[in-house]
Amino acid sequence: MTLQQLHYSCSSAASGPRFTAASPDLPALLLGETEPLLAYEPPDTAPASAPAHGSAAVATGSTTPTGPDAATGELTDLPVVFSHNRLSDGTRLLCRTVCTGTYLRGRRHAFHAHAVRLTQDGPLPGGLLPIEAWESPSWADTTPDDGIPIPLAAFAPARRIGKEGLLEFVTARAERLEPFLTDVRALFRSPDSPQLLVIERDTTRIAHWIAVASAVLPREHAHRLTFTTYTRRPLLARHQIVGALPGSDFDYAHVAADRRYRVHDCAGGQSSPVRDEPDPWAVVAARVLLAGKPALFTEAARLRTAGDRDTTHDAGRLAAVALREGIVLDSAGRAAAARWARQHGQLPPGDRTDRADGTVPGAVIAALARGGTPRTSAEWAALAELAEHFGPLTDHPAGERLRRDLRAELDRATPGEPLEQVLSLLRLAEALRVDHTPVLTARLSAALLGEAKQDRERVWAAVTGRPGLTAAVLDALERTAATGDPSSVVRLLTTGFPKDRLVDHPHLRMAAAVAGRPLPPDQDRTDLLTALTRAAGRRHGSDPAVLRTAYRLIWGSARPTPAEAAALLARLPAERHRAAGLDDVLVRSALESGPDDEHAPAVARTLILRCGQRLDPRRRAALLLLDQAGALADGEEQPGFAARVLALREQAAPLEPAIDERVCGALLRRLLSGEPCHDELSALVRSGDEELLTAYARMARSGLADLVLRRSPEFAGVCFMAWNAEAGESDLWDDLRNELLATVLRPAVRRMTREELDEVQWFLSEQDGAWDEMFLDWNRRPGVLGRLGSLCRTAGARARPD
Repeated sequence: MTLQQLHYSCSSAASGPRFTAASPDLPALLLGETEPLLAYEPPDTAPASAPAHGSAAVATGSTTPTGPDAATGELTDLPVVFSHNRLSDGTRLLCRTVCTGTYLRGRRHAFHAHAVRLTQDGPLPGGLLPIEAWESPSWADTTPDDGIPIPLAAFAPARRIGKEGLLEFVTARAERLEPFLTDVRALFRSPDSPQLLVIERDTTRIAHWIAVASAVLPREHAHRLTFTTYTRRPLLARHQIVGALPGSDFDYAHVAADRRYRVHDCAGGQSSPVRDEPDPWAVVAARVLLAGKPALFTEAARLRTAGDRDTTHDAGRLAAVALREGIVLDSAGRAAAARWARQHGQLPPGDRTDRADGTVPGAVIAALARGGTPRTSAEWAALAELAEHFGPLTDHPAGERLRRDLRAELDRATPGEPLEQVLSLLRLAEALRVDHTPVLTARLSAALLGEAKQDRERVWAAVTGRPGLTAAVLDALERTAATGDPSSVVRLLTTGFPKDRLVDHPHLRMAAAVAGRPLPPDQDRTDLLTALTRAAGRRHGSDPAVLRTAYRLIWGSARPTPAEAAALLARLPAERHRAAGLDDVLVRSALESGPDDEHAPAVARTLILRCGQRLDPRRRAALLLLDQAGALADGEEQPGFAARVLALREQAAPLEPAIDERVCGALLRRLLSGEPCHDELSALVRSGDEELLTAYARMARSGLADLVLRRSPEFAGVCFMAWNAEAGESDLWDDLRNELLATVLRPAVRRMTREELDEVQWFLSEQDGAWDEMFLDWNRRPGVLGRLGSLCRTAGARARPD
């Protein structure tokens, strides 16, 4: 079948460009559409004059001066326009346009275009790709003499872009290869995919880029790829790959934000930024091209099955054949190859072992095992899916490399590692006979102690078939119960964990006991502590660590109540609770007790005796204050208690509010209890403690003193002496005592009968000093009304029955 052809030329200034020859069966309606595709605009660097474009120029892909001006050396090569176009009727136009000369005024260039019309899809006659017709000898540089195109059935291959030349080209531009391939792969994803603008210094290099794109694309896409090796106005072109020279009517700044274009400038200009997400296929494709094996793209395409309706496994197919050929890939490429092999159950031809089922890919599996670059978690997950295929490599150098990498990966199995990844590594470790590592054991234990029931079941199912790993995991759980959070172990044992394996694990046995019998709200927790230590076994019952775990299983991080602390101190010898590390929680129980707790002072007293010397000064002073508060409340205080309380309050600062409230209240109540304690009050006054002195006056005014005064007239004498003592010690004390004398004592004394006043007078006369005379002077009532009021109260008191 003869191809339909067109010749379009501009040979004189008067005539301008026109169609000079066309096949008779070519539809005339297409001429208007094809004319813009055949026109020629030289770059700004075009010479003022140039000879006709002869066959010598064809051989190099550009015009070479052969005319009279050639000797001057001033002419430069002009670009060759080689384009593959899609026409409106669906057919294609493959054309080549060359410059054949320049008129002296430089307004119009002589050129000749030769084009052939192709069918809608499919290869060129002879099976060639469009780019393989680049500089074919079949192209004509002039119009046929008789105006009839020479019949053309197929293109003679030019072979100007061979395997070695392509390898040399991509090696020189390796840094732009992956971004270019990523963009090439996107050309056929959607109709509005960005055009690729390729900037090079000559059209031969642009043709090489098009050859690269055609080599990596599936054959059916490569036949349909539209391109042009040169245009003066690249933004007006509608090809998928548009070639241009530096200095063309193009500015990167104008298209930088335009998603319709992706620029690859290899002539020193700015290119589009690399895409955010790398394309694994492009990375593998670049490695294949740089290895000089473009034929692998065709082989990978043949491996595509009917089920591969999208591009999901494109990278995997190509990576598999690349690994078979010994091409080193990165981790993402190896992972893609492993996933594809597992998904499709097939591998590249020629890569089978001698196994009867023929399913193990020898070279690919060996390459996956060898690796070569750091492995990612995605690669490990993919390798685990092929775990059964790595078993035969156990004694192979590649298998040893994988074993070494796997051990290192198992040591990196952090608690945040996805459980599925860890279990897949476990399957791979079993296939390669790799022992478990402490990090792996910790990760599996963490999953067992987690809240996800499904994860716990999966981990235990994976662990139980490996005795060594089972023992290691149980030991890890034992350590968690002993030194970590035992409540998480209880939660695990509550969910039906097999408890028959806990014989040699006392901490787990105690956790199992708690899991089997929840603590009733009214049960004495100290009794449960004893029961748990028995559950650990007779051999371990005296172990301090067992006691500590038993305590934490019951109380957790909380403190026992003072009543429970008292019971624990009664049951446990000092050396035992000290070795178990319980001193601190017992001290906390006392120090954090409420102001009215009846057991706290006794606990404080015991702790002072047992561990007071090992406590820091602040906490020891606080315990002493708590003990002192109990003694004051029980009336067992020793002389000098006020000074002792004041000194201890300074040592215990910052003192717990409840203890401060308790000891201050006990001290003030003791001072206002009715028993003489002048030295203690004097110590308080001399301390100048404004807070305590104010609280003392407030308590006296609150009715406590008045209540005691009503019961014991002698207490009036006690108060009179107290509130007249240390006069002038401080303005604060003088103000307070005078206020108490006037508002508390005087009203009480005025209510007293003559007999009660005589009792007060007798009490004061028994004291050292002139207190009775001072009281008489202080209590003297001036005037007749005062004396009459006293006589009336005395007569009324005598008339009342006893």
